Amino acid sequence: MLSPIKFDNEVIFEPETWDESSAVIETVNETEAGTDQIAVTRYDKLTVSCAFLCSSVWAKKFKQYSKQDEIAVSIFDVTEEQYKVRTMRIRDFKMSLIANSWKTPNTHGLWNVSFNLVEF
Repeated sequence: MLSPIKFDNEVIFEPETWDESSAVIETVNETEAGTDQIAVTRYDKLTVSCAFLCSSVWAKKFKQYSKQDEIAVSIFDVTEEQYKVRTMRIRDFKMSLIANSWKTPNTHGLWNVSFNLVEF
């Protein structure tokens, strides 16, 4: 992963973790002869598991992104060696307040935020 990452053209700061995985979407049908007939619908469907340590301001932004039907995510594509915009959505959103961080001046605490980005 190379920075910057963008959600709908808003630059996102570097995450604590960023793990990408790609899947092949395929349909397998068994023929009358008993052999498998495979039809690949798509290669390289991206899923990203990520986590951020952030202020309450960013926790709120990520929560708002999690409620959107889709997000245009700009990330570096290593196979094309350039940034690529992918249409994704947030799933498995989790956030937790870091103990005693509410005492941090001018904030509503520090937050651990994690989620999966799933490409359409």
